[in-house]
Amino acid sequence: MGQVVADGESTIWPRLDGRSPNAWVCPFLRSVDDRDRVDLPSEVPDVANRCAALDEAVPQSLRQQGLVCLTTSHVNCPRYLRGAVVTTNVEVVPARSAPMVTPAMIGALALLAAAFAVSIVFTFVRGGLDLAAGGITGSAAPSSSAIAVMPTPARSAAPSINVAPSPDLAPSPVEVATPPAEPSATPAPTPAPSSSRYALLTACPNKPDCWLYRVRPGNNLYSIAHYFGVPLATVRALNPWTKTSVLKAGRVLILPPPTR
Repeated sequence: MGQVVADGESTIWPRLDGRSPNAWVCPFLRSVDDRDRVDLPSEVPDVANRCAALDEAVPQSLRQQGLVCLTTSHVNCPRYLRGAVVTTNVEVVPARSAPMVTPAMIGALALLAAAFAVSIVFTFVRGGLDLAAGGITGSAAPSSSAIAVMPTPARSAAPSINVAPSPDLAPSPVEVATPPAEPSATPAPTPAPSSSRYALLTACPNKPDCWLYRVRPGNNLYSIAHYFGVPLATVRALNPWTKTSVLKAGRVLILPPPTR
């Protein structure tokens, strides 16, 4: 899986032959068998998967595949971005540019500065600000001696009347009923799968109602679909690589939940 020369220019996988049909899988991910033959990638973490974004196919760890290669996060991968530069079929997410100052913004700022300057000149020509409240102007403020202070009338002390409380009119304490404590709701446990076929399956890491089955010697698509009680057409739709590749022991199939 090396470099390909087309039309005199050096490119890497110009048509991206053999990519996965699912958009959430990195288009540069491929699988390599024991004879170094390139095939569709396994859509679950697999030691046969390779990254073909650069000059050579590079093995990826199962953790890297589960977190990046087999998710939509692959668009942020440095290998993906370098491979997309020389491949016309892969869209590179453009970086956000810094906001630009438009002529309209400059004109608005200039108009605001001119209005502020006019208000300063107008205030200087008037000789200050006029305060309408109380007839006080900014140019001639009255001194503290010219302000008459009105005396505050003294309050007469109200006669105190001592009234002895009557024992018959004393308020009786009110009993407040304490509401009974409500029992805390205990979440119901998630029911375990009832079918014994689940013992041969593994849940998909990033999809609901999705199960993985590793092919055993002697299996074929019909026997697998019949054993788990799922439509054969559904198995082929979830695993498009089976249309062009031979089913071999050790490969992983994606299955819907079994009905048997």
